[in-house]
Amino acid sequence: MAESTMSTAVEDRSGAPDTTGRTTSTVSGAATSRAIARKAGRAVVTIVVALVVLALLWQALLLVFDVSEFVGKSPMDVFQYLFASDPPRGVRPASMSAEQARAESFGALGNTLLNALIGFVSGMVIATAVAIAFVLWKPVEFAFMPIAMLLRSVPLVAMAPLLLLIFGQGKLGIAIIAAIVVLFPVLVNVVVGLNSASPQSLDLISVNGGSALTALVKVRIPSALPEFLASMRISVPGAFVGAMLAEWLVGFSGMGGVLSGYRGAGNYGGVWTIVTLSVVASIVLYEVATVFEAWVLSKWGPNAGVSAG
Repeated sequence: MAESTMSTAVEDRSGAPDTTGRTTSTVSGAATSRAIARKAGRAVVTIVVALVVLALLWQALLLVFDVSEFVGKSPMDVFQYLFASDPPRGVRPASMSAEQARAESFGALGNTLLNALIGFVSGMVIATAVAIAFVLWKPVEFAFMPIAMLLRSVPLVAMAPLLLLIFGQGKLGIAIIAAIVVLFPVLVNVVVGLNSASPQSLDLISVNGGSALTALVKVRIPSALPEFLASMRISVPGAFVGAMLAEWLVGFSGMGGVLSGYRGAGNYGGVWTIVTLSVVASIVLYEVATVFEAWVLSKWGPNAGVSAG
């Protein structure tokens, strides 16, 4: 009987930490979810405030510099360009309906987002792989860092036509230009992050017979995660702008191509609409990347499980 009672007591004591652990994990997960929700809420507020401020500043600059109504379009003109069935004269070409204006503008936006996504992913993957090679094999860094510096120092406007001649004027050429915009900032930040790993942790891996690859996976990559995500957040709008630049030079499709065509045809309402959509898309993409960064760091970052206000 005593043994049975003792056994029950041991089972109770051994079960208690497990229950407490599950409770603590649940509370921590709930706190993290609330923190991410607050981050997402702040991102939405930031987007709304930024757009309102930009619209007011836009309208004020048109008034201060007395820009001709034929060339300068207000935020309301852009809204009417896209949605008004009978906008004021000069806002939208008479031959273009609101449905056609939306189809061209949002179709171009979707095309550019796809081109930017291809370039962004390619740039992130290549930059990360090169950064890892730099850390694992120092001669690689000495050999290829000058090439990376060259890509950074030459203006993209001067380099883009050559890249389009080499890789063609299709999605491949556009994606490569967007990838180059992403490549350098990601490369530099990830190299810094990989090299910021704790020397004590690296020594511990080495003392226990671990290889450089083990140190990379166990220590360097987790240490570089904040820098990797920060460079990702910064590069998202850059990839979008790079894709637009390539489309402008190609002149066929996407927001850059449509913008070039509208400008040549004197459709200034369309020009301002495309520019507005590009600004809105860049702001939204940046804030989405910010929320994604907070979520990833809350799961796997150095302070995982610690909710940030």
